[in-house]
Amino acid sequence: MKYFLLILLFSGLLFFSFLGGTSVFQRAEARNAECAREMMENKEWIVPTFNGELRTDKPAMEYYGMMAGYYLLGVNEAGARFFSALCGLLVVLATFWIARRHWSEKAAWWSALTMLASMHLIIQFRLATPDPYLILCHTLSIYFFYEGSHSRKWKWFALTYIFLGLGIFAKGPVGLLLPGLTILLFMLVTKTFTWKRILEQKPWWGILLISAVALPWYFAVHVKTGGEWTRIFFFEHNLNRFDSGLSGHHAPFVMPFIFVLAGLLPFSVFGVRAFKETWQQRKNNSLMVLAALSTLVVVGFYALSQTKLINYTSPAYPFLSLMIGNTIAGLISHSESLRKTKIETLIMVFLALLLPIAVFFFMKYSPLQNVDWIAWFMVAMPIGGIVALFLRKKSSENGLLAIAAAFMVTTFIVFWKPFQVLDDQSPVHKYGEIVSAHNEVVAYKDFHHAFAFYAHGKIPVFQDEKNLIDYLASHEDVLVLSRNYDLSYMDEIPELECLGKGQDLFSRKSTGVYHKH
Repeated sequence: MKYFLLILLFSGLLFFSFLGGTSVFQRAEARNAECAREMMENKEWIVPTFNGELRTDKPAMEYYGMMAGYYLLGVNEAGARFFSALCGLLVVLATFWIARRHWSEKAAWWSALTMLASMHLIIQFRLATPDPYLILCHTLSIYFFYEGSHSRKWKWFALTYIFLGLGIFAKGPVGLLLPGLTILLFMLVTKTFTWKRILEQKPWWGILLISAVALPWYFAVHVKTGGEWTRIFFFEHNLNRFDSGLSGHHAPFVMPFIFVLAGLLPFSVFGVRAFKETWQQRKNNSLMVLAALSTLVVVGFYALSQTKLINYTSPAYPFLSLMIGNTIAGLISHSESLRKTKIETLIMVFLALLLPIAVFFFMKYSPLQNVDWIAWFMVAMPIGGIVALFLRKKSSENGLLAIAAAFMVTTFIVFWKPFQVLDDQSPVHKYGEIVSAHNEVVAYKDFHHAFAFYAHGKIPVFQDEKNLIDYLASHEDVLVLSRNYDLSYMDEIPELECLGKGQDLFSRKSTGVYHKH
C-alpha cells in the first residue's frame, strides 16, 4: 500500500500541477481545444468544427473529454487538459496494478517509476490532444485481455472489447488495429490460438460490444455531414498518412525505435537488458512476452508508416516500462546487483550531467531572448546523478531511486517555471488578451490557430489582399493577424499599425498582430 500511495502522490503532482500554466501554443492543442469549445458553445455533440469549418482530423472522444473539463474548470487551458492528465494517472496506476498482481510490489513500483521519470511521457499526458485517450484505451484493452487470458473469466474480455471500442472512438482504426494485432501475436506465440480459447472469449459478443461503443458516433457524423467527415478522416488522415506520409514528417525506418528509447529516458537505458530478460523468461513469464510484443507492434507499425512522429509511438511506453520495471526489480534483488546495474547507472548519471548543459546551449542559440538561464532549473539532475554514485556504493536500488527522484523533481520544476518562461515569449501569450478584447478579428493568409481559442469566435481568413483592404475600408477597430516565414507583405497594406510580431515557439514561422483604427 505504501508504494501505491507514493505512486498516486507522484502521479498527481506531475500530471496535474500547473496544468493551466501555459497557453495552448501548440498547433494541435489549439485546434483541439477550440474545436471542443465551439461544439460546447453551439451545443453540437456530433460534428466537430474549428473556426466554424468542419474538422476531420480526429473522432470526438477527446472533444467530449475537453467539454467535460470546461464544465468542471471553465473554458481555459486547465479545462482542456484535465482529462488528458486523468488518463495519464489511470495509465500509471493500471500499470502498477497489473505488475503487482502478476509479479511483485517491487516490480510494480519500478514500472510506475520508469514512467513517471520520463519527462516526455508526462508532457504527453498534459496536452489537449487525442493521444492520452488513445494510450489509456490501448493500454487497458491489452491489460484486461491478459487478465481474461490468465483467469479465463469473460468479464475481463468484455472490458477488453469495451476499451477497443473506445480506442476506435479516440483515434480511429489504430485503436483496434494495434492492440488487436498484439493480442493475435500473443496467442500465436504462447500457443493459445485454439478454438477452445477463442470460444472462451466470445468474439461474437466482442463484435457487438465494440460496435455498440464505437459506431454510433461514426454513423451519426457520417449522416450529418453527408459522408464528408468519413471520407476525409479515413482516406486522407489515415490511409494517406500511413502510405504517403505527412509533409515534413518523413524519417528513416529506425526512427520510431529511437523515439521510444529517447522518450522514455532515463530508464529506457535498461531497454536492451529488458528484452534480453524477456527472451530468457519467454516460457514462464507470459506478461513479459505480452509487454514485449505490445512494444514491438507499436514501434514496428510506425517504422513501416511513412509518417513518423514521436507522439505516435507513445502507446508503447507503458509496456516497455513494465518490462524495465520487472527487470530492475530482479536486478536489485540479485546478490551481484551493483555489478549488474553498473553500466546502465553510469549512462543515466552521464545523461543527468549532460542534459542541463545541452539545454543551456540550445537556449543560448535559440531565437528566444535571454532564456539560457532556465537550464539552472535542471540542477536537480546532476545533483541526483552525483548522489546516485555515492548511494549505489551500498545499495544499487538507492542509486536508481536517486536518479528517478532527480528526473521527477526536474519535470515538476520545469512545469512550474521554465515552460511558463518560454510561453511568456510566444506571440500567443503576448497578444492573446488583445485578441480576446477585440470584437473584430480577421486574418490574412494564415494565423496561429491558438488565437481562435482566445478570440472565442470565428476569425475570417482573407487570402486576397484586395478583399482584405475592402473589408478594412468598411470596418473600424479591426485586429488583423498573419503568420508566415516573412511578414514583410503586411507593410504594403494601408492603414495598419503593427502592434507586435515574433517567432512562434518551436517553429520557423512568425506571427504578426496589426490594428486598423
